[in-house]
Amino acid sequence: MSGETLPTYEGIGSVLFHMATNRSFEPSAMREADFYLGATEGQLVWLIYRPDLDWLKSPDAALTLKRAKEFAETDPEKRHLVFAPARYVSQKMLAEQNIPVEFVPLPFALYRIDRS
Repeated sequence: MSGETLPTYEGIGSVLFHMATNRSFEPSAMREADFYLGATEGQLVWLIYRPDLDWLKSPDAALTLKRAKEFAETDPEKRHLVFAPARYVSQKMLAEQNIPVEFVPLPFALYRIDRS
């Protein structure tokens, strides 16, 4: 796959946000540069994604302990759901450090969402 068929950040984000929260996606709340999709009453939703296959396979696309802490610091009282292609931190380590972040793997099948 060349990457030319990858969905936009907003395109895949709107599907994932709705799947995770059962709420409508608000594009105006999204901050693509920060990987922020939006929030519900109890949680913030993040998507580490760029429509670039090489980038998605790189370590830059993974959830790390540093990035998890950064996400959690934006609102420490809420849960943080993070969609990403990979992670370099275990759920156990996040729990031990009281970081309210939950990783959700971004399956490669989702990269093939047909937007036509």
